[in-house]
Amino acid sequence: MKNQSRNVLFVGLSVTAMVGAGLATPSGVGAATTVTTLFGGLNAPRGIAFDGQGSMYVAESGRALVGDPGISMTGRVSKYASGSTAASWRSSFESLHTNEHSGPPDALGPEGISAIGRGCMNRSNGQRNGCQIQMIMSESHDGVAAASDGHANATQLGHLFRLDGASGSATSLSDVGDQMYAWTGAHHDLVPSDFPDSNPYGVLVTRTPGSDEIRTFVADAGANTISEVNRDGSLRVVAYIPNENQPPFRDATPTCIAMGPDGQLYVATLNFVANLFVYGSGKSNVWRVDPDATYPAAPALWATGLTTANSCTFDNAGNFWATELFAPTSGPPGDLVRIPFSDPSQLTHVAGGHLPLPGGVAVGPDGALYVTVNSANPQEGSGAVVRVMP
Repeated sequence: MKNQSRNVLFVGLSVTAMVGAGLATPSGVGAATTVTTLFGGLNAPRGIAFDGQGSMYVAESGRALVGDPGISMTGRVSKYASGSTAASWRSSFESLHTNEHSGPPDALGPEGISAIGRGCMNRSNGQRNGCQIQMIMSESHDGVAAASDGHANATQLGHLFRLDGASGSATSLSDVGDQMYAWTGAHHDLVPSDFPDSNPYGVLVTRTPGSDEIRTFVADAGANTISEVNRDGSLRVVAYIPNENQPPFRDATPTCIAMGPDGQLYVATLNFVANLFVYGSGKSNVWRVDPDATYPAAPALWATGLTTANSCTFDNAGNFWATELFAPTSGPPGDLVRIPFSDPSQLTHVAGGHLPLPGGVAVGPDGALYVTVNSANPQEGSGAVVRVMP
């Protein structure tokens, strides 16, 4: 809450002014790419994922309430069975609202979501076939308590939850936020002006090829780390994502993780200040991270030239996709960028700048890309899910 990496999507901006008239969700962008709205009425929709049965899961950070920082139960995760736009179930979670930066109110709650497995359907009997639906919450109890002088008492923020595919019931797997808040406090020298800090934002659950081993990785946008969650809920810090070298612009801000065709992790960064206030657009990066590495092993720079990247995935053809919160010009609307695995120097924008404040992206069972939009718009019910067919 005290720096830009904590309020990943809102720092120093009047989002309301930037997403005003003329930026409604489009129904199409021309012959090459079509964008179709599936449903709306969402509050700060962020993560989106599909399980092996084709069911879709959407995480909403919640309502951006006005007033002193506080906790509401307006965050939620919803499941939509394959082909349906009506929720099978909805589970409520904490949402932190704050007006810290004298702009529009912020909402921070459920963020990234990841799903695998074919046994996640309703009334699933017997073998769940490794079904895993995991969601990460923003912030941390200790960080929110420190920033609010103890007035905001979070019990779920910063936690990694596993959701039951049949009912939506949630089980906490790890208190990621407080662990990373403590880790950054112990590594205060990395960013003396910002640490301690934690804002878990992206999650990836995977199955090790050739085995049934489930592994979970979390991108922390405040701590600038990629961590693996152990079975007992403890963390192993895999990598620290480098910040800008020019002081005081310490804003790499890793927001998402995708597993590449080579089994390595690919991490995109927001680089909010560098893109919008200092250097201009095209300053976000994609880093290649060995999932078996341990900090201080350094990640490798894989691609450059993105703008405010805040979610990512790979498609079945090996293309890396990332949403850009803002287009590579000045301000919204945002876009969707494709990078072929075989040539990471080739960036192609496919949505024509017609995605207003995109949040999460996932490849659907039909091969189309599904994107949450108006993810950082504080107007209640302004969020939506759209289908993008390049």
